[in-house]
Amino acid sequence: MSIHSLRVIRPVNQSMSRPVSRGASNSAEESRLYLRESDLDQGASLIRQSARKIRHMVGSVAQEAGLLEAELDTLIELVEMEGCDISELRAHLFAPKQSLARNLNALEKSGYIERVPCPKDGRRRLLNLTESGKEVISKAANGWRDVLLEAYRASGPEVVANAKKLLQHVAKSSPEKDEDS
Repeated sequence: MSIHSLRVIRPVNQSMSRPVSRGASNSAEESRLYLRESDLDQGASLIRQSARKIRHMVGSVAQEAGLLEAELDTLIELVEMEGCDISELRAHLFAPKQSLARNLNALEKSGYIERVPCPKDGRRRLLNLTESGKEVISKAANGWRDVLLEAYRASGPEVVANAKKLLQHVAKSSPEKDEDS
């Protein structure tokens, strides 16, 4: 049986996140969303397609900088997590220790990051972007910003706000929590 032939309808109670207001009243019945597995599969497919398009846009930047895509991904994540230690970054990326160590070593050797001793615990090393690292990220950002700007303009502010909420919820969901459910 193909994954696309499944036609099971799943009720999804939106009150688990934020109920969507539909008119004056907002009863539990009105805040339910019914999705078929094919709807969920299509949503996952669209997220993967979007990620591939953004990855393609920044791929040339990685090549120019002499980086693998995984190294560029690590560098990009450090924008939001600058000053974190390796354990925090590894947990955020769900990355195996060896892979992350390899990426960080390559980034440090290329001069895109630096490891500095933690002022509170000299055994720990904190990760910081160098000016060269910030320049690479700036070039990569231009690629994904162009893709998103076009999509945002075509979709309008309400759709953009809802898409951000959806993606934030997906990004914050924990694989460990999902397995326990």
